[in-house]
Amino acid sequence: MITTVTLNPAIDRSYIIKDFKPNKKYTIDDVKVSAGGKGLNVARVAALLGENVNATGLLGGRSGQFIREELEKLNIHTSFVWIQEASRIFTAIVDPLNQTETIMDEKGPMVSKKELNAFVKEFVKVLKYSEVIVASGTVPPGLPKTIYGDMVKIARDNNVRMIIDASGSYLEEAIKAKPFMIKPNLEELQELAGYDLDCEYKIIYESKYICRQGIQVVAISLGEKGAIFTTPEGIYKICAPKISAINTIGCGDAFVAGFAVALYRNQDIKEAFKYAVAAGSANALEEKVGYISRELVNKFNDEIKIKRLD
Repeated sequence: MITTVTLNPAIDRSYIIKDFKPNKKYTIDDVKVSAGGKGLNVARVAALLGENVNATGLLGGRSGQFIREELEKLNIHTSFVWIQEASRIFTAIVDPLNQTETIMDEKGPMVSKKELNAFVKEFVKVLKYSEVIVASGTVPPGLPKTIYGDMVKIARDNNVRMIIDASGSYLEEAIKAKPFMIKPNLEELQELAGYDLDCEYKIIYESKYICRQGIQVVAISLGEKGAIFTTPEGIYKICAPKISAINTIGCGDAFVAGFAVALYRNQDIKEAFKYAVAAGSANALEEKVGYISRELVNKFNDEIKIKRLD
């Protein structure tokens, strides 16, 4: 089973407004509401790709009830720890005409020490039936900077492969614990490096540096330009198919889901790279966040080429 961890899930609300500009009144063309948070997007895409998925993390309040119900509609197993404060709401204004996205994101609920301890106990339980674990997204107030790193250590002790998609100090601490894979985007990699990575050589240099710290796969997503994957065995670039993107929110999560599914299926690692980019590209053609067409993923996967850079 693939398990996703979402510590700060949300109700994702996307307003579709053509030619959006601030300080104006609009009649909304369309609205999409779904269970969100990066880990839940991963869970949804992995389920749509046909895999058995469990979603765990922290949920609270009526918004938490809505999130759980939405996941169960997709036959995604849930094993969340319930907390006192309500889960957050994430709002995006998507302008398909100008291809812009305006984001309003709540910080999330305060998590107590007791609630954190309950989650750690649940995380240990899910290791018993999980072959791949994906932990991703923001962290709510009250949790330590080491939370992702702590989970990686527990997973490694139980021989479970773990993928981390985080940023800032949470990602730095996770790297120290040596997860199987990390997936920073270019901006997040630059934050780690501390300088502007304005060419492919610098991206590769920093990726190799991280990889040498014990990470098996460093995947740098480059949006419409595809991705660069660094492993101890080599460095590979996957160019994304040329498409007219509708909504790029959640593409990175679909990317991670594609890789996790291929890894779970024991596919060749280079095929997993292609499947990740195919899933991320398919998500860009959907208005809803974290959705894909399996047929489109397979089509893109057949078309995508892989290039070795070293």
